[in-house]
Amino acid sequence: MFEEIYHDYLNHKNEQNRKERYEGNESWYHASGAGFCSRKLYYESVEKAVPTNLPNKRSTRVMGLGTAIHSEIQSSLLYYNNINKDNNKDNNNTVHIVKDTVHNFHTEGEIVLEDLNVRGYYDVVMEDFTDFNTEPYIRLYDVKTISNFGYRKKFPRGGGGEVSRNHYLQLATYGLGVMEKYGRLDSMDLLYYNKDDSRIKKQPVPIGHINQAKMYWTSINQEHSKGLPMFSIGTSPTKDWMCSYCQFLDHCNPPKFK
Repeated sequence: MFEEIYHDYLNHKNEQNRKERYEGNESWYHASGAGFCSRKLYYESVEKAVPTNLPNKRSTRVMGLGTAIHSEIQSSLLYYNNINKDNNKDNNNTVHIVKDTVHNFHTEGEIVLEDLNVRGYYDVVMEDFTDFNTEPYIRLYDVKTISNFGYRKKFPRGGGGEVSRNHYLQLATYGLGVMEKYGRLDSMDLLYYNKDDSRIKKQPVPIGHINQAKMYWTSINQEHSKGLPMFSIGTSPTKDWMCSYCQFLDHCNPPKFK
């Protein structure tokens, strides 16, 4: 009973989020889709196909946990903003933010890249005033929840851990939008949350990946202008095992790759 109730609730929240963010904007590519299968992106944003393979109950709960962690982290940052504003109020209740000691956070901000037909929502942008400069440094963070196994691969003892092309491209796509919105971007980091033991660690991503994200979306637009992409490991799909988790699996009917 409890599993069914929770599953229905998560489906309700997901549908609510879809309507609020994406209904009426189906033709835009999702920034969070950067680096995924080109055919999947085509079905989603060009063909606007109805998903044929919805996540099972366990997968839905796993995604729900990630959403909850995102929400809690973002709420804590907004709490930080409010605490600092309260600490800098005078007797007339006027806010005086001491910018050289305060990090000001923005969460869930929309980005729109009209020339690339991409839109999405970044997780966290921090205005960093700690270096006493007139204009704040703009720092972008994307929160990722991963298992302990994935966490150890990214942060092994001795360094030199695994990097995710998808995660880099997604973050850099948000970076393109943040740069347009704020006029600058000084750093980008992936913030990994270990779901098994709650460790949190950031992985810096070079600003240069912004150019790679722009080239990636340019190539996607060019490829899709010619129609549905052919099957090709590396792009359609990026990895063969991903087909099993795709919401368009039956619609796509991929071959059995060797």
